Amino acid sequence: MLAAGVGSFTGDANAQGAGGQMEARYLGDRVLIRAVLQTETFQKETHLVIDYAAPEAFAMHGNVIQSLAFGEQEQTLKVIADGLRLEVPRDAVSMAGGPFLDEFTASHSNELENVDVSVIVGWPVLRPFALGLDFEAEELTLRPAANANAQEAEEAFATVVQGVRVVDSKVYVPVSYDGGEDASMTFGTAGYHTYLNQEIAESLGTPAGDVEDIAFGAPPVLGLSGMVALFPQPFDAQPESLNADWLLHSGLGLWSAYRLQINPTAGYLALTPQKDSNYSEADAAFYAAAAGEDIPALLAYTDRWPNDRNVEEAAGRIFDIGLRSGRPDADQMKAVGIGLSVTPEPRKTHYVSGFAFPLFDSDLKDERSDLVIALCEEALAHISRSDRPSLRQNIQLMLGDRYLHAGKAHDAWKTFLSAAFYGDPRLDGVVRHELGRAYEALGRHRRAYSSYQRAASDMTPAPPTIKESALEGLERIRPLLDPNDPLLATESSDG
Repeated sequence: MLAAGVGSFTGDANAQGAGGQMEARYLGDRVLIRAVLQTETFQKETHLVIDYAAPEAFAMHGNVIQSLAFGEQEQTLKVIADGLRLEVPRDAVSMAGGPFLDEFTASHSNELENVDVSVIVGWPVLRPFALGLDFEAEELTLRPAANANAQEAEEAFATVVQGVRVVDSKVYVPVSYDGGEDASMTFGTAGYHTYLNQEIAESLGTPAGDVEDIAFGAPPVLGLSGMVALFPQPFDAQPESLNADWLLHSGLGLWSAYRLQINPTAGYLALTPQKDSNYSEADAAFYAAAAGEDIPALLAYTDRWPNDRNVEEAAGRIFDIGLRSGRPDADQMKAVGIGLSVTPEPRKTHYVSGFAFPLFDSDLKDERSDLVIALCEEALAHISRSDRPSLRQNIQLMLGDRYLHAGKAHDAWKTFLSAAFYGDPRLDGVVRHELGRAYEALGRHRRAYSSYQRAASDMTPAPPTIKESALEGLERIRPLLDPNDPLLATESSDG
């Protein structure tokens, strides 16, 4: 377990009070703490991700933020655990975007003991503290920054790197390379990889990332090269005020080799190496192949290290490169299969849908329609054992649409009919609209008309575009029905 000591947070002001210790953990390339969120009228036990580089102060899952309430005069949300009391201003709480919190909770439910991860604690909350990490002792410390200084750190750590500073809400650590050239590394506590600026790596003639003379400090005070493999990737433009090449962005693969304390307020990073190296040949092979967008090299990596931590990511990169280069569907499904080989059965449907949905929503939807079908069929093959059974209906709607595109109206009808029986009632209008399309393609005009009627009804929930399309369907089919058809009579009496 990790342990944390925290004072209280009062917006932009420094934290008040002494630090303490609490249990936390390192899981899924994230640092987590388990605590209770509390106000006068609200309480929830949960896990929080400590993400030093996250720009949001306190990003909370949408379902939780909807139930969050405060007392009449209450201005802060309390985060409470053994040794921890963190007070977050209510206006610093925001809604977390994207599926990360749901996916992380689902992927690690057993390790989390079914206590969800519902908050990401970011830089604005962490800024007033000196952050300490010690993976061997399983400790995380947060001390008020004013109570920690470089002189004290020199007694407790092997090396102190001076010159740490904040630019545009990012923390930059001085490093050097290429014979002592000044550079900077952004400091982060989320994710495994340590990224190397690809443009600089290529200019040095080391596109695979094997730069040999990177060190902490400028001038250098502690070697960094060889501690981890470095992942060359494109970087954004660096701030003009940085005045040093932005060379690296750190990940937990690097920091897990050290005991450290970082205090941007006092301008230092203190380090004690606890391992000779976290360098991995498998990492290096994956990084080189991914940086070069080299599909044969990526396949060779997955063949040599079929159970490596990066195989799933490698499969995704093979798929993305393959889409851009027009690789055949069979090759694309082979890439998905590589990722499936390391994906637990409950996550397989979700994993495959992660390829299908973006492709369906892209400009390649029609060009690669057969690939969308193959992906949907593969995703549904695992749905009975999925931890996300609610995906079934959306996958079926996507699959049925592609069957219609392929001229397989009967297959589309069966798929939409199944979606009508196994799904969210809030999607009833969409399902009825899609059934109308299938019946129309089959020449079953009365059934199509009835389905479009239901989709267009004010009583049926559906997006405006679906309502509009359903009304257009009614207009197309109405002339094909008997003028005395009871469907039309019902419509007239409703009008």
